[in-house]
Amino acid sequence: MLSRRFKNDGRAILHLNELQKNTKKQIEEKIRKGVYSFEEVPCYFCGKEDFETLSEKDRYGLYHSVVICRNCGLIQQNPQMTQESCNQFYEVEYRKLYGGGISTEEFFRNQHRRGAEIYNYLKTNLNTNLINLKIFEVGTGAGGFLQYFREKNNEAFGIDLGPEYINFGKNKYNLNLKIGTIANVKMPWIPDIVIYSHVLEHILNPIEEFIALKPLMSKDSYLYIELPGVRTFHKNYEMNFLKCLQNAHVYYFTLTTLKNLLRKADYDFVCGDEFIHSIFKPSSKVHTDYKFVNDYEETISFLKKMERLRYLPIPINIKIFIKKILRKIHLYKFAVNLYYKVKS
Repeated sequence: MLSRRFKNDGRAILHLNELQKNTKKQIEEKIRKGVYSFEEVPCYFCGKEDFETLSEKDRYGLYHSVVICRNCGLIQQNPQMTQESCNQFYEVEYRKLYGGGISTEEFFRNQHRRGAEIYNYLKTNLNTNLINLKIFEVGTGAGGFLQYFREKNNEAFGIDLGPEYINFGKNKYNLNLKIGTIANVKMPWIPDIVIYSHVLEHILNPIEEFIALKPLMSKDSYLYIELPGVRTFHKNYEMNFLKCLQNAHVYYFTLTTLKNLLRKADYDFVCGDEFIHSIFKPSSKVHTDYKFVNDYEETISFLKKMERLRYLPIPINIKIFIKKILRKIHLYKFAVNLYYKVKS
């Protein structure tokens, strides 16, 4: 384990409201009674069984065994919740635990704001105007992302398993949304861009998912994937790896392990960063060799380094710290000068 604080002691490191506390108790009771079951599996990517344990719990204090594969570097939940248990968890507790009672309207507005960020990333990195395109989103929620793209003169279609959010987007914003997965929903057209925003890390079999997606795309289609990157948790989660661990996450990716996975599903890498925002294209050829980059050493060294540094009374980014100090000094001098001017 990275340190003793990752032990499965049931303690949450986030402030939970009453709804979240009650939902957590409900999940714990189901685990205790075996309603939610777990199974040990080999590494999803490389098939080996050489793991190093990173954590036994998540940020809510729920049991969440997180390991890293020494053979390929993929961080994954293991033992992992069975598919049947996952389905029930998402249907009954997921939104209550993660949203804490946030209204569907507020959730939609948050999606819409983030839709602008996705739109700008794609526009910049594809170097084209995103108009008159067909946008397809998997795990669309209430459809806030798609609403933003539609406002930019694009056609939009989204799927999700949550009927409450789907019905909200359909009824209030007249969005073309369906309940289902890519395996059982009929596509209205071939998409120009497919979006997976904070979805991939929840899918038990992502390689199979993208293999099934490929026939729905053309050779000119793009696949956009964003999720919380392991190498930037110190910036997004206050340098606390435990804060980014969530029981619903099956995998935790670096850009390298994500590229490994997409290559195995026959997609070519276009661009991306460690946050992760990334773009891929369906490959024109089948990759018969599944050679990959083992990210274990770099990732485990990074995680252990960050765990040590979080206890030190210094900021991780010295440049930012110095800029803040200089800014405070400048403001202080400005205030002093203004005071004497007013006084005189």
